[in-house]
Amino acid sequence: MADTSNGIIYGVAEVTFNGKVIGYMDEQGMQPSGNAPTFLDIYSAQLLDGPVDSIMTNPGSDAFTFNMIQLKAENLVDVIGGTKGADDSWTPPSTMVATGPMKIKTHSGHTMSIPNARISKNGFQNGLNMSAVFGFGFRVDMLKPADGGDRYKLIPPGAAQEPTE
Repeated sequence: MADTSNGIIYGVAEVTFNGKVIGYMDEQGMQPSGNAPTFLDIYSAQLLDGPVDSIMTNPGSDAFTFNMIQLKAENLVDVIGGTKGADDSWTPPSTMVATGPMKIKTHSGHTMSIPNARISKNGFQNGLNMSAVFGFGFRVDMLKPADGGDRYKLIPPGAAQEPTE
């Protein structure tokens, strides 16, 4: 089926990681956090108006950050690991890094499919106070899949969806 959207992508409706829906994130949703490409400019004594060439030294990266505010033990275990206690407490793992497939469904109907997402805990967020909701910050890096495929895919509304994890 053809893409009938206007191409404008907005809003986080649902995020799954390793096939499980992760908990609520704050109203900021997912914020871009990658790095721009870097270049080495090559100058010549004969040319005084700028570089003669530019060599890419780093292709940059695509990433997101988000603040998870639904800090239930099962949500945290699903996202970053650790253990859920019999009393519903959560004990974090020694290393808070996990990899797996991620799908980001948007309110506009688009889906971003990331076959090899790395999630890492990015510290506490929003503080413990009466003007914000405490959360855990996370960074999502889009790593190259082991099969050499694409780092991500944008799927418009109405397009054939990929199989679920």
